[in-house]
Amino acid sequence: MIKSLFIVLLSTISLTTLGQVVEGYVFDKNGDALEEVNVTVVGKNQGTVSQNNGFYSIQVSANQFQELSFSFIGFSTKVVKVPMLKKGQTYDLEVRLNDIGITIDNVEINDEKTRKNTFEEVDVKNVTVLPSTSGGVEGLIKTLPGVSSSSELSSQYNVRGGNFDENLVYVNGIEVYRPFLVRSGQQEGLSFVNSDLVSSILFSAGGYAAQYGDKMSSVLDITYKQPKKFGASATLSLLGANGHIEGYDSTHAISYLVGVRHKSNQYLLNSLETKGQYKPRFTDFQAYVNYAVNSRWSMSTLLNYSNNKYHHIPTNSTTRFGTISVPLELRIFFEGQEIDQYETFFGAYNLQFTPKSNLKLNVTASAFQTYESETFDILGQYWLSEVDNNLGSENFGEATFNIGVGSHLNHARNFLQATVFNLQHKGVLFKDDVEFRWGIRSQQENIKDEINEWTLIDSADFSLPHPADSIGLGFQNSKPFTLDESLRTTIKLQSLRHSAFLQMSQSIGRFDLTSGIRTSYWDLNEEYLFSPRASLSYQPIWQRDIIFRFSCGMYYQAPFYRELRDLEGTINRDIKSQKSVHYVLGADYNFNIWQRPFKLVTELYYKDLTNLIPYDIENIRIRYYATNNAIGYATGVDFRLNGEFVKNIESWASLSILQTRADIIGDSYAVDGNVVEPGYYDRPTNQLVNFNLFFQDYLPKNPNFKMHLNLVYGSKLPLTAPNSYKGQYDFNLPDYKRVDIGFSAVLKKENQPYKKWNPFQFTQSTWVSMEVFNLLNIDNTISYLWVKDTNGYQFGVPNRLTSRLINLKLHLNF
Repeated sequence: MIKSLFIVLLSTISLTTLGQVVEGYVFDKNGDALEEVNVTVVGKNQGTVSQNNGFYSIQVSANQFQELSFSFIGFSTKVVKVPMLKKGQTYDLEVRLNDIGITIDNVEINDEKTRKNTFEEVDVKNVTVLPSTSGGVEGLIKTLPGVSSSSELSSQYNVRGGNFDENLVYVNGIEVYRPFLVRSGQQEGLSFVNSDLVSSILFSAGGYAAQYGDKMSSVLDITYKQPKKFGASATLSLLGANGHIEGYDSTHAISYLVGVRHKSNQYLLNSLETKGQYKPRFTDFQAYVNYAVNSRWSMSTLLNYSNNKYHHIPTNSTTRFGTISVPLELRIFFEGQEIDQYETFFGAYNLQFTPKSNLKLNVTASAFQTYESETFDILGQYWLSEVDNNLGSENFGEATFNIGVGSHLNHARNFLQATVFNLQHKGVLFKDDVEFRWGIRSQQENIKDEINEWTLIDSADFSLPHPADSIGLGFQNSKPFTLDESLRTTIKLQSLRHSAFLQMSQSIGRFDLTSGIRTSYWDLNEEYLFSPRASLSYQPIWQRDIIFRFSCGMYYQAPFYRELRDLEGTINRDIKSQKSVHYVLGADYNFNIWQRPFKLVTELYYKDLTNLIPYDIENIRIRYYATNNAIGYATGVDFRLNGEFVKNIESWASLSILQTRADIIGDSYAVDGNVVEPGYYDRPTNQLVNFNLFFQDYLPKNPNFKMHLNLVYGSKLPLTAPNSYKGQYDFNLPDYKRVDIGFSAVLKKENQPYKKWNPFQFTQSTWVSMEVFNLLNIDNTISYLWVKDTNGYQFGVPNRLTSRLINLKLHLNF
């Protein structure tokens, strides 16, 4: 069957067509040629872009009246009617576009192409103004329906009950990766996507097409810019700095994008309850260069280097918790330090060939390499005490009675090297009303992981986890100690994967159908997979502008590395791919309120999950059990309302309701001689309600002064207590509540004259902002530290996230 599929793909590549062509040149009002103008057939999935001399050529259907749309940033869109053409006829059409003056951010609600599939398009402009500690494109993705995150320190997110590893990220059609060893958000550093270089953001929370790869939850599809002129920007803040430069050579054949970022969370991390010296340094460099050899051939290169280093010397921590009637305090004094480093290299080379206006072929070779080290020796000595809550006492509010003392030493010398090579071919063919896409990819992975970590627990025996089957018991200075969670192993893994897809899209009247199939093979477990996928949209002839969508498909997630390694550091080479079957029913409704445009998107979904690998989440580290012994489901509904709540500026609100549960096969246990079947349990990502609000406003008489509000609410998340079987949850993480707000002022506006004394006269535009993170100073919890008193009673001590902080930001465009 694999052989037959490849024959079909190769046959498809060789297809040619004698069609009807509209061609000509696109100019501005002064007669200058416009490059990269989007030319599309209205109502169909057909399009092209103009070349550097303004020339375009596009195939249209025969014996039909049609319309062509010409659009370009900074110019008004022009729609031109095309006469009915006969078979093989060529029609010459010259178009001139008028430029437009923009005085305030425009809101674009109506996007016909994305409305008919499962993707949402997010405006890149909002990335820079969103008040967020993690920042970047991922900060904006977290505000979308179906997406949740309970840590402002991390750029990772969950989608519809999936975990961090279930999300695909593409940049210019190339899959990108993140480091493996990161345990917490404060260590994470910079994500791959550089928002200064981005031109478009597409996101799907499920039901996506066969052209996208093999993950169970979501796809983030990023496209970098194709510069039309020289430009640059710089951003400075208390959390770091970044800058970029873009342009092209004198022939307009070579364009380039270069971005540099530096991030330091020291100011942010100093607000945590664990005090000490935080020295995080995260730096990366990216370059994207495109060379148009001629009208048919082009080459591009994407390069990235990232060095994320986290250095922490903790000193002490004081946490108050408990209840009003029983207030408690935990004090910890630390010795030692932690040094983590994640150094990654990424390079991709793409060659594109356009033999005809309706046929595009490209080949991409890429390589990803990461060197990661995790080293720490931290001794913690702690006192658990009751707090005096007697209002009449002289010691009111002070820790008075000690109920537990303990200490532990955490040690790690973990080193990982991983290399991933990719070679892929993709193509797209437009023929009348049909779009064909295909692709073939081979991937080689080489991984070496050296693990040496252990925890030493002292004789007081007040700290947990302390399982009955601790692997070590001995004596040190005549006192007993236990060695818990000890791992010492070296893992070497080399494997080869192959995948292919074939996809067809067609418009049939008021219906749009996209169907396709993916197939893959992995030599490690010799597993063949086939994933059919389809989506259908329908736009009824109603006075209301509404589109209905339905999509379904199979999504297999082959294990990468972390899914293969169990809690003891052993690799399970026989593990199979996890499987998720998506059913998504949605509606996209455009309407007006107060004579302003709005959009309401609603999606109902159900995911049937089989061959699941159970896991636990510790902060942002996922620890898999490395066995396919669970089944489950995820179901819910997502809403998103966006539009001009305030005239001429976009805002939106997202609401998600979710339930995701799983059942571990064979997890029964005996209690007093009776067999207990636990059944279904809440998965670690089972967050019933998630609400996000991104709201913008400005002074009515001066739109240069704006306000940006980001409000997040996430309900409780289940949490596993130590020494409990999988599915037994004694605790819940509290609701995640956070409000971030920003105020921005334009110091120099684009294309407006300023007096010579303006210090920013040398820039094209400049604005400054003040952000208040965690405006209400809410104590959010990311995880728990488990201790027990002298009576053996367990306490979950919250590890809290950041408190209220003020950030200043200066943004300059050149």
